[in-house]
Amino acid sequence: MDAGNCDLRRKLRMPKRKKSGPVLRVDKRCHIGRTYEDYQNYISRHHEAVISQMDSVIGRKGGKVLLTILFKNCDLQLMYIRERNTAASVSAIFQALKKQLGMDRFTSLFQVILTDRGSEFTDPVNIECDQETGKIQCRVFYCDPMNSNQKSNCERNHEFIRYVILKGTSMDHFSQTDIMKLMNHINSYPRKKWNGQTPLDLFTQIYGQETTTLLGLENIPSNSIDLTPALLKK
Repeated sequence: MDAGNCDLRRKLRMPKRKKSGPVLRVDKRCHIGRTYEDYQNYISRHHEAVISQMDSVIGRKGGKVLLTILFKNCDLQLMYIRERNTAASVSAIFQALKKQLGMDRFTSLFQVILTDRGSEFTDPVNIECDQETGKIQCRVFYCDPMNSNQKSNCERNHEFIRYVILKGTSMDHFSQTDIMKLMNHINSYPRKKWNGQTPLDLFTQIYGQETTTLLGLENIPSNSIDLTPALLKK
């Protein structure tokens, strides 16, 4: 449809806007074979698969950001600080986890990963595959567009993060040591859902103390848990 005179006048009046940074585009080809329907079909055939849900928690726009990975079988949530919200930063964390845990432990923990369609999750191959052999080690699937409720466990657990890091607060001054502290306090908080057990207790029962230690997970006594901004105050 041709633009009307009113549209043309508006176009002439509009000043050029400064670019605020690189535009992050989603390569939708990564969703092929990894849709939510594909996820449902896969878990219907693999009932025993360990399912985790992955997401980002944003601080200041353009600043540091968290990657979170929640295990549905115990609600334990891993947290990693990243300099920027990019696919490369997510892939780097998974490559580090493969080295940190060893392949056998990695594949026992990360079997099915459900995430949203954010641009930072558009490199599933580097998460799924061994970089040397190309062998698939886990499966990544995506929620339907605008349906983050399909990974509601992860979303709900973010409420604990927001008790400490208020929405809109910059994360630029936080280190991974700070985030590990936050992670351990959250994972040591007893849950009614699990009859008063903590996510950390359950995780250790399922995967063993050695795996817990390798991931830097530590129990915080219940009388020492702090889920307020004071926890990470410098």
